[in-house]
Amino acid sequence: MERNGFITKYTALGERLEKWLGGGTPWPQLEEAVRRSAEDNAFFTPYMQRRALEAVAGAFLREEELRRWLGQYPEPLPGAGTDTCGIVAAGNIPAVGFHDILTVLAAGWSPLVKLSSKDRHLLPVLFPPDSGVRFSSSTDGWEVDALLTMGGDTAAEFYRNHFNGIPKVVRSGKFSVAAVTGREDNAGLGALAEDMLLYYGLGCRSATCLLVPEGYDFSGIMQAAGRFAAEYWGRPGKDNYRKNKAVLTLAGESFLDCGTVIFRNLRALIPGAEDDIGLCRAWGIPLHVGEVWYVEYASKEEMEKFIRVNMSRIQKIIRNFGHAQRPALDDWPDGTDTLGLLIEKQLKNHDTQIQSNYPRQ
Repeated sequence: MERNGFITKYTALGERLEKWLGGGTPWPQLEEAVRRSAEDNAFFTPYMQRRALEAVAGAFLREEELRRWLGQYPEPLPGAGTDTCGIVAAGNIPAVGFHDILTVLAAGWSPLVKLSSKDRHLLPVLFPPDSGVRFSSSTDGWEVDALLTMGGDTAAEFYRNHFNGIPKVVRSGKFSVAAVTGREDNAGLGALAEDMLLYYGLGCRSATCLLVPEGYDFSGIMQAAGRFAAEYWGRPGKDNYRKNKAVLTLAGESFLDCGTVIFRNLRALIPGAEDDIGLCRAWGIPLHVGEVWYVEYASKEEMEKFIRVNMSRIQKIIRNFGHAQRPALDDWPDGTDTLGLLIEKQLKNHDTQIQSNYPRQ
């Protein structure tokens, strides 16, 4: 699709989404998809689905943002679309695969999407048959020219091994950290609570690890977290909180408890980390729904040391609270510019040489 036509089409989708979210325009197919998603996945409450769709409409589907984003790249070649990019979508956040699909279409490729069983209703409504997007429940028999995946470490290893010889971006389990100074006011703590707990903290951009100064007073953030969870989490959050609290109590673990969310001292869970923050490597330790890690630092240097030793697992360092789950179009997961990668590959396939500046796995 010609670029102006692409922008017009997806700006119109954004406007339709915003009108539906505002209650001004019925959209029976989307309403049914939201209902069925909530039935399939307890964490996809209507509230959480609406928040995800608000982010899609507001951050990805505005004309000025689409023009700014696409203006950084050469146009796809005329008649493109014969190259197929496989997309393995995750199911942790409603419609989390939207950005990858939009990217593949913008690059002039044909998307073939494996839907997660936890999120199989929303995306086919947003990308109906005339969009050129094909959906699948499995990758069996796939013959694709490139691959984008998201998911845990086991899935990442599988896709690395089973799709050789093609460009691919394979994303594995990561977490995000919030750099807390102790000077945050109530509004800032409320915004931080949203970054922690929106989508039950299941996103790789969720602030599931707090970097806090030594002696930090947790009362403010515990109150803010408690308010957010009490208002928006509903039964799924409460059930997980009760289960996790019982397990940790029986195991004799110490933790901070605000009645809806549990805060665990990550340094206390790793041998030697209380004396040396450089040993505090945050992987291999389960983090359940309703739990948040915290890491105390004695100085800015200590905080940066923690970030440095965990950088391969950190998705985002959050310093400006309240925006973690509204990434811009070019705020790439893992820092890999997938649009540039696909456009470069397409141009090379047609014997057009361009300078490569795009990272890849």
